[in-house]
Amino acid sequence: MKQLVSILAIYLFIQSVIFCQNPVDTICILQLNDVYEIGPLNQGKVGGMARVATLVKQQEARYQTFVVLAGDFVSPSVIGTTKINGQRVNGKHMVDIMNKTGVDLVTFGNHEFDIPDNDLQQRINESQFAWLSSDLLHRNTDSTLSPFYKLSPASIVPATYLLSSAHNQFTVGFFSATIQSNRQPWVVYSDHLTAVKSAVKRLNRQADVIVGLTHLSLHEDKNILYKVKNIPLIMGGHEHRHNYAVVRKGAIAKADANAKTMYRHLLFRSGRRGKIKIISQLLKVDSTVTPDPAVAAAVKDWEDKAYAAFRAIGLEPDAVVYRTTEPLDGTEASIRFKQTNLGNLIAKAMLAASPQADAAIFNSGSIRIDDMIDGVLTQLDIIRTLPFGGKLCEVDLTGELLIKTLTTGNNLKDLGGYLQISTNLSLITNAWLLNGAVVDAAKTYKIVSPEFLFSGNEKGLEFLNATNPGIKAIKQFNAPGDVHTDIRLAVVKYLSTL
Repeated sequence: MKQLVSILAIYLFIQSVIFCQNPVDTICILQLNDVYEIGPLNQGKVGGMARVATLVKQQEARYQTFVVLAGDFVSPSVIGTTKINGQRVNGKHMVDIMNKTGVDLVTFGNHEFDIPDNDLQQRINESQFAWLSSDLLHRNTDSTLSPFYKLSPASIVPATYLLSSAHNQFTVGFFSATIQSNRQPWVVYSDHLTAVKSAVKRLNRQADVIVGLTHLSLHEDKNILYKVKNIPLIMGGHEHRHNYAVVRKGAIAKADANAKTMYRHLLFRSGRRGKIKIISQLLKVDSTVTPDPAVAAAVKDWEDKAYAAFRAIGLEPDAVVYRTTEPLDGTEASIRFKQTNLGNLIAKAMLAASPQADAAIFNSGSIRIDDMIDGVLTQLDIIRTLPFGGKLCEVDLTGELLIKTLTTGNNLKDLGGYLQISTNLSLITNAWLLNGAVVDAAKTYKIVSPEFLFSGNEKGLEFLNATNPGIKAIKQFNAPGDVHTDIRLAVVKYLSTL
């Protein structure tokens, strides 16, 4: 009898080991976040969705694999700003490549709302992956509120999502939350902590383990783990540097932007009735990974179309123009709140194009890269930084209007109208100085600026338009090849002199 019991115990032990180690009983979640570029970066050394596709297939060969993207992908994108067949791409290329790569689930980032409402709806309709939103509603044209949807209002974007393991041995429940920035009138935000608590309460009845797919600041993600129990993992975005932070009994994982890295999370049950364990590993997406041929071909097709559009305006994407001596700060958390070295560089390029101007000013919202720029810069990097391009103009305006413009722009923090200015402008004890002298309200000054800034269409700076009596003259430039016809040409030319 004792021998029989021993044999049975050994058998059960072996079966439990097999159960834990069998790949089909493990869910592999591959996490991306903040992916704006479909091709590799840093001269092809890192990133690239074709490499991601290869890593997806490698994991699929071993595990039940589920690919998530924690927001920010339809914008800002260098290809997304181009026009192909007369229409702005606005993230269509990203959705196409994500479909081909095998993405399964996404949530909204703040940059999903860069593009018009109708275009975002088209991107959702085109997607072959699921969308998730626990804290957002759409404001319709009749002012009613409803969930976002795919294809028809009957197919709503859910507040929670369930994923079962291959043999239904455990279920993973997902919730999401999106940072409340880049607000649009057609997007309504709930308090994300309240929304998460509601989603988790529901998931506690449906899932064996609950994870977050969020696009929040690290501080906001941490606050969720402090305030809400039973969340072992938040897969986050918004910050562009990889991070793994442990808070109480949970963890927050964020990969590098633009698929330079991705997280692999293995979820499995420890024993037949044990808790769900999660093992997380940061995977490099670099030249050691062979690109998937089919996805690489699709990426090249999009790039060829976009590059043709850039070359038509005199830009050569692959041409090297500069090597940085320090990282250039183009993050929205900086450029919309303070003067940065990238803002200084662009303003210097504008003054180099218009040496007769007294100063240069431009709206920080024209910088869309939302990243640090370091190392070798190509013209493509300049296009990524200033994807909308736009003409430069020279404006003669009164000192009174210049003071009002600088003061108002300085108060538009966290908005695209926050101004980046040339280094010869400064604010000292509530007085604006130009070349060390107080700006004289009665004098006339010449400013070089993007035409857009004086169109009256920048939020908070609507008074900057041709009807303002403080504007004495606006000189426009239209000659082919003149660097004023595209701010990116001015930056490229300036960098070539350094």
